[in-house]
Amino acid sequence: MTTAPVTRFSTSGTTGAPVGWLRTEAQLVAETELLARLLDADPAVRVDAVFTHAPPAHLYGHLTGVRLPEVLGVPVRQVPQTAAFDVGAARHPLLVLLPASFAVLERSSHAFAHCARVTMVFSSAAIPEAAGAVRAALGPRARLVELFGSTETGLVATREHGGSPEWTLAPDVRFADALLAAGEGRLTVSSPRLAAREGEPPPGEHRLDDLVRVTGPATFRWEGRDGRLLKVNGRRLDVDRLLSELAGAAPGHVLRCCPERDDVRGEWFTVTVEPTETAAAGAGVPATLAAAVEALPAWQRPRALIPVARNS
Repeated sequence: MTTAPVTRFSTSGTTGAPVGWLRTEAQLVAETELLARLLDADPAVRVDAVFTHAPPAHLYGHLTGVRLPEVLGVPVRQVPQTAAFDVGAARHPLLVLLPASFAVLERSSHAFAHCARVTMVFSSAAIPEAAGAVRAALGPRARLVELFGSTETGLVATREHGGSPEWTLAPDVRFADALLAAGEGRLTVSSPRLAAREGEPPPGEHRLDDLVRVTGPATFRWEGRDGRLLKVNGRRLDVDRLLSELAGAAPGHVLRCCPERDDVRGEWFTVTVEPTETAAAGAGVPATLAAAVEALPAWQRPRALIPVARNS
């Protein structure tokens, strides 16, 4: 008996211990072919090189930065996330972006003056507002394709930035019957590309954390996330888990998270710090809390700790 080859990908973030998700070789090949048809559709301006900010250890980076260049037969360059894209002599580059990539592109759009077409691909539900400025700077040569999905599902839907706000399901993805009947709720889909948890068979359906409104047999609008999840530069942050960890460093205070859009991270947040009756008057932000925040990984730190008056 032979076993089909599988590749393990892990979720990243603070939503619990990393979970391994297994994808078969057939699933990876099918998804890469979908991406090739989507991103290299115009025979007059074929992609001639790929430049990527996305880590290849994760599904998005692996598909776009490892598999896709092989299928297209073009060179690929992994670029540090804070570095500008040096596309050299490439006339039709494909740029694989993270939320922080748009701030880099805003500062370096002149580097693409010789390009006939700049295709950009981005994977997240919330795109930074700087995306519009980047497209405007590049002009009609720019094409920005947004991907919707997760480690667990792979590619679920796509849309063209600057076009319809609706997402269109990938050709092999279907809404769950219950979601179609309700018309709105948590996005639940079936697909032959759903990953399997280690030691378990592939699921028939997967329910994501995203809230959607169904607008057609294969289209939807994204309405936000169920629960307290943010995606900070593409990594899932469980806000309640983070606040629970920080609470021990701020006895006598109530911590609250205020999500915000951010042009570098896509999504970010501030934390308000409100004293209870047991806290000393006028104490402000406890030094122990500030130290605990400083000890966090950089991507998990709030933009600011904001003291607020009691009962304000």
